[in-house]
Amino acid sequence: MSEGSSFRERLAGRVRAAGVFALVEEPMTIVRIGTVGLFGGAASASLFALVFWFFEETMAAWLSAALAAAYGGIWIWWIILPGAGQVRSTMWAIVAVSAGNELAVHLVLGGFGNSGGYLGWGVAVVMMATLALSRRSIVMLSLGFAGVLLGFGFLEATLAAGRTAPDAGLTTFLWVAVISGNVALLVILFTYLLGRLRAERARAEGLLLNVLPATVASELKRHGTTQALRFDEVSVLFADIVGFTPMSVEMAPEEMVAELNRVFSFFDSLVDRYACEKIRTVGDNYMVACGVPTPRREHADAAARIALAMIEHSEGGRFRFRIGINSGPVVAGVIGRRKFQYDVWGDTVNTASRMESHGLPGKIQITETTRHLLGDRYVCVPRGPVEIKGKGVLETWFLEGVQEP
Repeated sequence: MSEGSSFRERLAGRVRAAGVFALVEEPMTIVRIGTVGLFGGAASASLFALVFWFFEETMAAWLSAALAAAYGGIWIWWIILPGAGQVRSTMWAIVAVSAGNELAVHLVLGGFGNSGGYLGWGVAVVMMATLALSRRSIVMLSLGFAGVLLGFGFLEATLAAGRTAPDAGLTTFLWVAVISGNVALLVILFTYLLGRLRAERARAEGLLLNVLPATVASELKRHGTTQALRFDEVSVLFADIVGFTPMSVEMAPEEMVAELNRVFSFFDSLVDRYACEKIRTVGDNYMVACGVPTPRREHADAAARIALAMIEHSEGGRFRFRIGINSGPVVAGVIGRRKFQYDVWGDTVNTASRMESHGLPGKIQITETTRHLLGDRYVCVPRGPVEIKGKGVLETWFLEGVQEP
């Protein structure tokens, strides 16, 4: 990491400790706004000082030069003082010196007309403050600025009568600078806000797609609800860790969660690779459906390949799995109004669950229906008739691997 990056990181740490701001919550962005605002403000103030000096407005020139120096002093103050307390005070210092300069130049030049609307830079101050101050502070600042404008509106005739009108070229320059500068800042602000809105929308959609299938999420966004559908050809897979309960007692919680996350993240990658749908994880149980919400003919083949990769990945690892697969019709849809999830129901699901719970460690137990769909492409060893709770006696097979050509 470069020295400059390290320095900015230290400032960002202070911003982070100071708390959340109004529109910008990223500490590093606050640092960038403060840096650009101070150095950009110092450069602009220096330019105005030269312009005022050229038009022989000596007092206004000195005020602008003092503003440029004040911005530099604030930057140094921000750097030198330790801790987070000066972060908000730095923002307020920028507002204070900016507003003070605007008021002073407004008075020196003799009101709105003579100063070319110089007080209009207060709009820029308020806009920039919306990025870095609390909402309550922004309201107070906006009301204060509105009050100042109203007050000086009543004093305009008095201020203008107190001095000779400045050079017309200076007044024109100031009007153009105030209007164009504020328009430019408005464009920058709205561009930032629109970008932030798009980013937040993309993040929200990403989170939604982590919970729901893309087609279901799209329907939910369009209509606010989804319709449960029947699918006639689906394969459902259950995978469960053997001996998880005693193992969870022996392992530290952090270690257990880390190991589960590692294994299940690999399972997630398998589900994505074979275009299936992860339904849920409950403790050490992992459930997958192939053929929903987009029907597919090779649903059993996809489930078989996922199961074989699961067993291969777990060999030599800390966890051993029992896996069960069944194929048939299901009903699929979204349940719940809060923390909703995409789920599948039906006898096919229940039987797949029984295939897992009545299976053997390190084995993939499948039903006759799934065996028939897989055909001769896979090695399936008959287990024979098995007493299945709630189902009676069923003929089952162990899926061993892919049939060699």
